[in-house]
Amino acid sequence: MTIQTMWGWEPAIYLFLGGLAGGTFFISALVRLATKDRFQRLSVVAPWVSFAALAVGLFCLVIEVEKPLQAMMMWRSFVNFSSWMTIGAWLLFASIAVFFLSAFFSTPRLVKALKVKEGVAAKVSQVTMVLGAVLGLGVAAYTGVLLMAAGSVPLWNTPLIPVLFTVSALDAGAVVVLACLLGEKAEGADAMYRKVSLASVALIVGEALVLTALLMSHLSGSVSQAIAASTLVSGDLSLQFWLIVVIVGLVIPLVLDLLTMTKIVKNKDARRVAHIAVIVLVLVGGLALRYVILAAGIHAVSVSPDVAQAIQGVYALVL
Repeated sequence: MTIQTMWGWEPAIYLFLGGLAGGTFFISALVRLATKDRFQRLSVVAPWVSFAALAVGLFCLVIEVEKPLQAMMMWRSFVNFSSWMTIGAWLLFASIAVFFLSAFFSTPRLVKALKVKEGVAAKVSQVTMVLGAVLGLGVAAYTGVLLMAAGSVPLWNTPLIPVLFTVSALDAGAVVVLACLLGEKAEGADAMYRKVSLASVALIVGEALVLTALLMSHLSGSVSQAIAASTLVSGDLSLQFWLIVVIVGLVIPLVLDLLTMTKIVKNKDARRVAHIAVIVLVLVGGLALRYVILAAGIHAVSVSPDVAQAIQGVYALVL
């Protein structure tokens, strides 16, 4: 079987940006609530990153549809609330509105320029932060639910896909928060950086475990599931999967995180380079993960009982 080519990098970019937006807002909101907005850079930058990522992602999605102007008229195009597409469309619409309001009212210069009372701005910022955190987690999960709803694609038709994409989105959000905290001078910034780094390590390990469970369950499942999973493990996508998703996106960031957290790397400049490398590599791996999952999304195949038994016998031996 060859990989599917109907969905390529463009949908992967949308799924990645949607997850990045949701994960960034959720993780940053937790930090902001825990520290009472002590870190000004994080309070301003993180909501704007979430808004921008989701806006660009939605733009990429809209230009992919056959009738983009019709799709933007949501009240006419998305009215069937038994459809995941409709639920997701309204979720994304609500999220981008809340993300923008949170970003706007968390930016002192904009609040001051429009002469909004500080008390009002602070309340709006707090409310949108909490609401945005819930919506952000929903957006992160929805990027996987959207694929799971395609029941005819064996690789995607499992709850592990939303779990995988959610964990990956949260890890991407965590490294964006780390980027905001990098070089922060406010009291407690170093301690918070270590806590978010520890969370990132846990998320990387969690992502690796979910990915392993996904592949193992498919390789030992139906013929169609085994064929789809094998394209990642040993087929056409194996190079991208092992090199970019596993080594670049998971193994190297995990090793660098552990080296800096245990202070084996003591040179300040070297530690900073390691921190930046973790941020970049996790984001690259997150994008590559979505691409290979999309590319491996081949439809179910029909084979004779003898061929099916032979294929499953081979996988039984391998496993």
